[in-house]
Amino acid sequence: MKKSRLDIDSLNAMLRQKNVFSMTDVDYAIFETNGKISVMKKEPKQSVTKNDMNISSKKKLFPISTEVISDGKVLKKNLSKLKLDTDWLEKQLKQSGINSVSNVFYAEVQQDGTLFVDSKQNFSK
Repeated sequence: MKKSRLDIDSLNAMLRQKNVFSMTDVDYAIFETNGKISVMKKEPKQSVTKNDMNISSKKKLFPISTEVISDGKVLKKNLSKLKLDTDWLEKQLKQSGINSVSNVFYAEVQQDGTLFVDSKQNFSK
């Protein structure tokens, strides 16, 4: 800590930024060359993962949710990136009770392939 000119208050602040609120929770910490700290918590203090609990994750068809309609306009470029087309989009809208793209304020394809739709009617309320 002397070499890096880091006092204990600064170290504690950096640990808090990593959600470590007691030094007793730290197994080891590395002061990185970029001035940040990397922390490995002691095993009992580490976060539980889905894998630890034998919970399977939902399959993701897409890496992120992607906007496909903005203010009544279809974003064809985004649809094509997802390998979807306007026929698929119109079918999904009809299933949601929406007859025209112009009635949609915002829509996005979720990671699981479902479509989230916010109609202009809902937005104006």
